[in-house]
Amino acid sequence: MEKQNLKVRMRIWLEYEAGETLFGEGQITILEAIEKQGSINAAAKSLGMGYRSMWGRLKKIEQRMGLHLLIRRKGGVSGGESVLTPEAKLMIEKFRALQQDLNRAAEKIYDRIYS
Repeated sequence: MEKQNLKVRMRIWLEYEAGETLFGEGQITILEAIEKQGSINAAAKSLGMGYRSMWGRLKKIEQRMGLHLLIRRKGGVSGGESVLTPEAKLMIEKFRALQQDLNRAAEKIYDRIYS
């Protein structure tokens, strides 16, 4: 097996208390879908999720972190609209930076061990 064909991969997430996932790729996927689709309902449909399931996940994060992720605007016939709060955008940005830094560190460790 040649080293050039191998890559180190890892998944990270933030946990809350007793090992329950609080924030990771799944939550980022949901938030980015809401940002792209403009509403929770449209985002849920685009990801093949139920509205209630998605809303429940978002509320859990908000309650545990003590911040709001969405600005929701009710809309008549066409439904509501949702946009990410600055705090939600910052959470995504910080998580992506953490991922990048950890991936770079993992690559260096891999190179040192497998050289």
